Amino acid sequence: MTRLMPLLSGLVIVIGSAAVLRAQTPRDGRLLVTVVDQTRAVIPGATVTIAGLDEVTKAVSRAPATTSDQGIATITLPPGRYLVTAEFSGFEPGVLKDIRIRGGDNRQTIVLAIQGLQSSVTVGRDKQESAADRNNGSFGTALTRDQVDALSDDPTEMAQQLQELAGGNAVMRVDSFEGSQLPPKAMIKSIHVTRDAFAAENHNAGGLFIDIITQPGVGPLRGGGRYNLRDGAISGRSPFTEVKGPERQQNFGTNFAGTLVKNRASFNLSLNGSTSFDTPNLFVALPDGTHSEALLSLRQPRTQDNVYAVLDLAVTKDQTLRFNYNENDVTQRNQGVGGYDQPDRAYNTDEHNHTLRIQEVGPLGRRAFTNTRLEFGWSDSASKAALDAVTIRVNDAFTSGGAQVSGGRRTRTFNLSSDLDYVRGIHSVRTGVVLAGGSYRSSDAANYLGTYTFESLAAYEAGLPRSYTRRIGDPNIEYVNLQAAAYVQDDIRVRKGLTLTPGLRYEAQTHLTDFNAIGPRFGVTWAPFKNGKMTLRASAGVFTDWLGSGIYEQTLRVDGVRQQELNIVNPAYPDPGNVGVVPPINKYLLAGDLQMARNVRISSGADYAFGPFSRLGVSYAHISGSGLLRGANLNTPVNGIRPDPAVGNLVEVLGDAASRQHTLSVFAQFSLAPPSMAPPKERWNWKRTNAGLFYTLGTSDNNTDGAFAVPSTGSLAAEWGPAANDIRHRVSAYFGANWFRNFNANLNLNFASASPYTIRTGLDDNGDQIFNDRPAGVGRNSVRGDSSYNLSGFFIYNIPIGQKKLGPMPPGIMIMGTPGGNFNVQTLQADALPRFRIGIVVNAQNLTNHANYIGYSGTLTSPFFGLPTAVQGMRKIDIGLNFNF
Repeated sequence: MTRLMPLLSGLVIVIGSAAVLRAQTPRDGRLLVTVVDQTRAVIPGATVTIAGLDEVTKAVSRAPATTSDQGIATITLPPGRYLVTAEFSGFEPGVLKDIRIRGGDNRQTIVLAIQGLQSSVTVGRDKQESAADRNNGSFGTALTRDQVDALSDDPTEMAQQLQELAGGNAVMRVDSFEGSQLPPKAMIKSIHVTRDAFAAENHNAGGLFIDIITQPGVGPLRGGGRYNLRDGAISGRSPFTEVKGPERQQNFGTNFAGTLVKNRASFNLSLNGSTSFDTPNLFVALPDGTHSEALLSLRQPRTQDNVYAVLDLAVTKDQTLRFNYNENDVTQRNQGVGGYDQPDRAYNTDEHNHTLRIQEVGPLGRRAFTNTRLEFGWSDSASKAALDAVTIRVNDAFTSGGAQVSGGRRTRTFNLSSDLDYVRGIHSVRTGVVLAGGSYRSSDAANYLGTYTFESLAAYEAGLPRSYTRRIGDPNIEYVNLQAAAYVQDDIRVRKGLTLTPGLRYEAQTHLTDFNAIGPRFGVTWAPFKNGKMTLRASAGVFTDWLGSGIYEQTLRVDGVRQQELNIVNPAYPDPGNVGVVPPINKYLLAGDLQMARNVRISSGADYAFGPFSRLGVSYAHISGSGLLRGANLNTPVNGIRPDPAVGNLVEVLGDAASRQHTLSVFAQFSLAPPSMAPPKERWNWKRTNAGLFYTLGTSDNNTDGAFAVPSTGSLAAEWGPAANDIRHRVSAYFGANWFRNFNANLNLNFASASPYTIRTGLDDNGDQIFNDRPAGVGRNSVRGDSSYNLSGFFIYNIPIGQKKLGPMPPGIMIMGTPGGNFNVQTLQADALPRFRIGIVVNAQNLTNHANYIGYSGTLTSPFFGLPTAVQGMRKIDIGLNFNF
């Protein structure tokens, strides 16, 4: 025992010393490195390595880490000094030369600059796993830079061109803000058409989106200017007129962008304007015959001024804040003239629109990412008729007299949206909320002097109007509208090639008693082959529709108290008498149990990539709508007598109409060479070619023409027919060639089969003073006009001036793909650029001057029955000059 005591004492001393040393050893630190590009967008899949710099840390060995879907790499390290390197193909390596790691979390950010001599590179994870990612870019189309350049400089025309390219009825999103004013073309970084968007994050049932991303202002100061001129001398003439009226349009603008504080702040500013005028074409039938002529003595001038500014701030190493301000002012004169409307129908409008958007994006911790957006909008508009006079309307023959519009509108709106992404294991969860609304104040007045309606020219010559309507009372109204939504969805990677996406969305809105607007969603994305070239998808979901603020506004305005709509049958002409006391009056109201319309959407599709720049896709979707809005006349005359003689038409908005839609879409695109903005080195290269084809076959039927449209037969079952937008075939094709150095040529062809229209008697057969009566046995939209096509071209020749430099790559970089998916990183203008560039531009619409007839008359009493009354899109050619530095 005596011998053991020293040994036990020594053991206690050793154990105690070890415990003390262990307690004094600093705890490890956790290094969290966020890797981003120059636009502050995170880069998943980047490799992060460390190397020790002092005696203790040099012995530390750690395997390279890969950044997560949120661009974050995590490495546990003993305290000390380290060198950290981040690498990603297509970018220059990023280095943190000397950082000190302490116990706990240590957050760092590395910004990677794109390589200067590489135009594009594709990197990513397992191909099959990427193909099964719902956001991998399948079932979508990215516009090439040449296609973006070929778009019109006018935002309205640009929106129409994008809709035609996508196939119509697409929802536009600018930097993830829906329904926004399109930015100037010089500020667009990329445009992507997304098809079959079924997940719970989406409100619209169409599944078709056009996403527009604006470019940041990274790099030293750069900018440019442009001037485009369209003169009527080379525009096409309408086949309805022997002499073409004068027209002219001038578009001009300038833009500047650059870094304010390196890696902290950048800006992009665009100032644009346009002035234009054209000559309206009149097409009327008068007692002395038909008149089809250009109104050479009348011009319709229009001016527009636009400011678009973006400021990007790196608030922290992880969080980016973007401010965007947009102002758009439009003045138009002598609107409302042309077609059936004679010159005295002219009116003037002024609009002033402002939008402020604030967006905050960035990771939260190691697994989460947020995108929060706040938008404020304020707009004011005013209109004024050029002549105050009673209106005379002869159905589908002519309309004369004053336009009878006055007053204005004041709108203040907001939209707050926030998305949270969380990735853990096989789950990629996204949840979000939307709160939108606004206050509306309107003094718009219409038909305040009255309108005579004649059923035919013969009735007009005999002085026998069928009806006289007039609104009296106070047009001033004010109201508030709010709508909200919340959703959750999860992309569950069941196995490498299979992803399931369940989701749920809930929506609510003021002015409705609907608290059951729940929309479940479910989708399957399957990549059956290891090469990842084929992606199959199927989905189903329930979507709801908001009640339009204009519908609610109409029921407030003409409620029989604020304003009354007088309706006199077979009135005296030209003096109807004392209208202040003559009954009856029309009123509009919403049904007390009105709910949101619901759409059940089922879809399936396949997408196949033939190569890195060529793909083919096909998709089918069926949408069944219920609860659609239509008007019901609660006071329809019976044998010429109304149930309530003191009231005219009492139109209630009901939600019992329905629709059904089938759509089959096919798209194909190819490029013989990687798309790049780097100036071509070869004088001639035929491989610089790209092309695409989009075809849609569809049918759309319903039994309503809108919220206040009353069925002419009184029966919804008899109203089934093609919808107004039932265009069976749509084709959009493009071809781009950059065969010659510095010269780009792009051709676009759009074709649409005929749209339907309805045959009407032109008479008030049932005495309700609504001129929508149809002949017996004739359905809605039972006849069609003519198909239309438009071949357009965009051509530009760039002249480099000055010594070349290796500079920033305006308009930045474009990453095609999604976090965690295969990325195609495009270096836009990555090679050495000339100091200055001058571009000579020709943008031609409807090169063949094909007459696309519209405005078919379906009124049997009209001299133009079954004939078109107008054309759209005659040849327009813009010639311009661009300057960039």
